[in-house]
Amino acid sequence: MALLLAVLLVLGGYFGYYYYKKWFAPNVKETGKLYIPTNASYNQVLDSIRPLLNDPESFDWLARQKKYNSRIRPGRYSIKKGESNNELVNKLRIGDQDEISIRIGNYASIYELAGKVGPFLETDSAGLVAAITTADFTRGYDTANMLVFFFPETYNFHWNTSGAAFVKRMKSQYDKYWTEERQQLARDRNMNPMQVTTLASIVQLESAMPDEQPRVAGLYLNRLKVGMKLDADPTVIFAMKKAEGFTRKINRVYYKNLAIESPYNTYRYKGLPPGPICMPNASALEAVLHPAEHKFIYFVADATRPGYHVYAATLQEQEVNANKYREWQNAHNVK
Repeated sequence: MALLLAVLLVLGGYFGYYYYKKWFAPNVKETGKLYIPTNASYNQVLDSIRPLLNDPESFDWLARQKKYNSRIRPGRYSIKKGESNNELVNKLRIGDQDEISIRIGNYASIYELAGKVGPFLETDSAGLVAAITTADFTRGYDTANMLVFFFPETYNFHWNTSGAAFVKRMKSQYDKYWTEERQQLARDRNMNPMQVTTLASIVQLESAMPDEQPRVAGLYLNRLKVGMKLDADPTVIFAMKKAEGFTRKINRVYYKNLAIESPYNTYRYKGLPPGPICMPNASALEAVLHPAEHKFIYFVADATRPGYHVYAATLQEQEVNANKYREWQNAHNVK
């Protein structure tokens, strides 16, 4: 009897340790990322995770015990060296995946936006463009004007965020920004959100300095008030880039460039261009809604303060400032 009891204890200890190892022993041999596509099968997951494990069979056994094989959740997961099967299966079962931080910048088109964001998500760039152009709220907008709905900012997304979910998130940000108070500020200037965004996009490309943007916005609003053309260099650059599929880098606008035929060229046409020439930051939008009050209608880049401008109320003052800047450009071989 004592011998039988001893044998049972040994066997119990053996099987206890055997199952303990299956559950709790370290099994992940390398830290890495596991990508599980939408609609992936359990076998696909097993094939993907196998190279990361010391003992794939024990993972398979526990995954089936915990019914993970019928509860696949897509996503991008961090797999850490030394994790046990239990930790790994629990993580995958509840969908405890990483978030990806994506910085959305001052892009000039929805195609550029999709091209920058697409590589970070399961959906590709074409899928994002399709989601943007077929969304209910973009109906009636051309692809250029759809930029109005997108705000440059750092966003957190899951890798498997669908194109539709991405667009919904962007529209939510748009709705959050355009409160009734801000819409009223726009109406007070006889503008709508599209027009505010269009002018803000010009302000953004004229000055990326938030402390200067209200002054730039005030200058352009002064030009609109007196019926002047905006004469904004960024609109010429946009027109030139648009004509060549946004593949060209332009550092300087020459006099000959001002004649380019485009509805976006504010040297040729009065008023605002047909739509935004980039996705402006919130600071540029706020600058248009809360512009600085002054009498300036001319300005030129300030060679002594990169990123800022020198302002003038008369053409005579402007010519003096412009000549100084041209001399600086030539001296520094700015092409």
